[in-house]
Amino acid sequence: MKNNNHSSLRALIFCAVLMTITAASDSLRGVFLPQFKSSFSLSETSASHIIMISYIGNLLFLSVGGFLSDRMPRKRFIGGVICLWSAALLMYVLTENYYILLVCMIFSMGGSTMLSTSVNVITPLMFASPAALVSIFNFVQGVGITATQNVGGRFADSLRSWHIANLIILALAAICLALLFTLKLPDPEPTKSERISPLSIIKRPQSIFLILICGCYFVAEHGLMNWLTSYGSEHLGFTVSKSAFYLSLFFGGITVGRLVFAPVIDKVGIFKCLLIYSAVGALLYTVGIALGRGGMLILGISGLAFSIIYPLLVMLIGKFFDPSCAGSATGLILSIATLFDIGFNAFFGPLIEKVGYGKAMAVMPAAMILVAVLLFSLKFTVKQSKEIR
Repeated sequence: MKNNNHSSLRALIFCAVLMTITAASDSLRGVFLPQFKSSFSLSETSASHIIMISYIGNLLFLSVGGFLSDRMPRKRFIGGVICLWSAALLMYVLTENYYILLVCMIFSMGGSTMLSTSVNVITPLMFASPAALVSIFNFVQGVGITATQNVGGRFADSLRSWHIANLIILALAAICLALLFTLKLPDPEPTKSERISPLSIIKRPQSIFLILICGCYFVAEHGLMNWLTSYGSEHLGFTVSKSAFYLSLFFGGITVGRLVFAPVIDKVGIFKCLLIYSAVGALLYTVGIALGRGGMLILGISGLAFSIIYPLLVMLIGKFFDPSCAGSATGLILSIATLFDIGFNAFFGPLIEKVGYGKAMAVMPAAMILVAVLLFSLKFTVKQSKEIR
């Protein structure tokens, strides 16, 4: 490690705990969505606004926060985001109001996304073996998601449980903030190269493909995270606990797969792995949704195929651009792809009210099929360097 043993241990604990609790915070939204609808007497459209506005927060924090993170001392920036995120959690604990919930979703979702992104940025700067630690941090993030969905689903029967869950995360956030003050984070260096304009990045043919691929993937994965509990409990006849279990099975597969399949990536290659795993994931995901009650186990197993897709997509974006603009291109493409999350959740609630859950859920596997098709199209229509395989 690049720091001494004690400071490296503190940094390791800080990153691991932060990744776990931000993942837990994000997962609570989908688990408690049925309770929000019951407590606030929400229609499907009003419930979808909770999800939609949280991704608006995601977009705002990624775009504005990404700009500020390269221009501020990292400790001050991360500390400020933790404070904003914690303030939203505190409001969850102290209030029971639908409109306050909407506003706070901007800061809780956006803040947690910015914090997990910051962990990925500072890991190579603080540790001597960043690749292994990035895998570990992604693993603990998956543990946070899976545990929250499985355990939280058993207690998501009142807003009191929502208060308690956020209070626990808030306490852990305070510990992270205290740890942050003991760390020495390397500050960003002023760039000496000419800045690449966002427009020049967007105009490149690979950018269009990558935005569509990431956007469709977000619809497939995040859509399941946010709506499967409601789909299972309101349409398939499962209890909320049982529905949350199948959701945790899916993300448990993602968590385990990131460790199990990591050695395969170096042998097979990033692009080939994406083609294989996206095709298998699309098949299992589609069959799982199509079979309804009888397909929930297959849907859960599809998480294994999903496990390495998003991390590899992020790596693939960087491979298509010069190192001098790879970071900017990655942030820009992911930010624009977030608009798919916002658009999906804007129309999904009304779609459920119009055609019912059974038909509306078909949007998600359709999005995943598009991911696979677009990846194959990107592979064979856009020129790429020989190192991308």
